Amino acid sequence: MTENKLKLNSEKTEALLVGTRQKIASLTVTDLQLDDATVPFSPAVKSLGVFLDSTLSMQTHISFIIKTCFFHLRRIASIRRYLIHDACVKLVVSRIFCRLDYCNSLLAGLPASTIHGLQRVQNAAARLT
Repeated sequence: MTENKLKLNSEKTEALLVGTRQKIASLTVTDLQLDDATVPFSPAVKSLGVFLDSTLSMQTHISFIIKTCFFHLRRIASIRRYLIHDACVKLVVSRIFCRLDYCNSLLAGLPASTIHGLQRVQNAAARLT
């Protein structure tokens, strides 16, 4: 990195060790040494708005989406009586469904029990509109 005149910001840098829970637990490596910086491994990292965890189960990302969407649904529900139907639909689409759609291809192949919470969000959003 130094030959390209780049410097690592160790305060913003995160490292992720990916593998099964058993493999990760059996490793003794606790951090990554890059040039003169030491970067500890994180249980989950955020990249381009997507949380990746060490087992790639996407549970951290899904939990974050569910929490954020229900927050916005509660906010929209509190002002629902002041909105016409079209405005409510536009709010739900712009605040909820855009979050559900963003990088949803990463969720393909996950078990139904993992993505059940996202279905709950979608059902709640449909009931609100």
